[in-house]
Amino acid sequence: MDSETTTTELDDGDGTFTVTTETFTDDSRPTSESIPQRSLPTDIYVPGGDGPFPLIMHAHGMDGTSAKFSELLSKWAEAGYIVVAPNFPRTNGDADPALRDVGDYLNQPGDVTYVLDQVLAMNEPGGALEGKIATDHMGISGLSLGGATTYPLLYNSCCQDDRYVSGILMSALELPFDPDVYDYSRRIPILVFAGTADAAIPYEMQQDIVAKIAGPKWSVTLIDGQHSQPFENNPAPQDQIVFDSTLDFWALTLRDDPGAADRLLADIDVEGETTVEVTP
Repeated sequence: MDSETTTTELDDGDGTFTVTTETFTDDSRPTSESIPQRSLPTDIYVPGGDGPFPLIMHAHGMDGTSAKFSELLSKWAEAGYIVVAPNFPRTNGDADPALRDVGDYLNQPGDVTYVLDQVLAMNEPGGALEGKIATDHMGISGLSLGGATTYPLLYNSCCQDDRYVSGILMSALELPFDPDVYDYSRRIPILVFAGTADAAIPYEMQQDIVAKIAGPKWSVTLIDGQHSQPFENNPAPQDQIVFDSTLDFWALTLRDDPGAADRLLADIDVEGETTVEVTP
């Protein structure tokens, strides 16, 4: 990390947060032949306090919404992170069925980059988030198709965004882009979750991708873990593991918390619930 990153004094927040929804409209890219722009309703969680706070971008999966993650995202906001969660126009669960198209994943890294640009503009003098965001302390997470959106933002020449300094991948898969050059030798801290009972994306397929990642990497197998339940609001046996370990990971990679590495190892290694592989 550079000197600016290590000397930024971050606000821990006061344990409270507010949530607002902003709709960002990108007029430069179409949703479909009949809709010439892309509309991105985005939930923004802002901790109580003066800031600056680290920022986390989160991407939902196919037929998901930002609201399905409100419990997890609230935990992050309570801990002093600004959380930005867009709803993608053709893959969110509230989209017009006639528009819904998994193939629109190709446009989602661009959606995320556009939303981040708009949110960072709000951090400028006079903006609604003026001075709230620590722009050198930003991470990204994604579930399933949102993970397929996150992978290229971290590793693919099509859309890599170096503003993110760490990432969390949840039941994620790799999909092709154009140009399609993934470079997993890039060194960036990654926390990966994969469930052995995932019926949507086979566990072995996920692990084949994870094996390519150089690290630093914490690869967590959720024993009998399903596809989305450990991460979305519906109850799952692994909920507390996900709550605790993601907070540890963000504290380690976005707050430079010296005790977070040990807490992370303790919270991801739960007998009978997980197996763990760590790559320094």
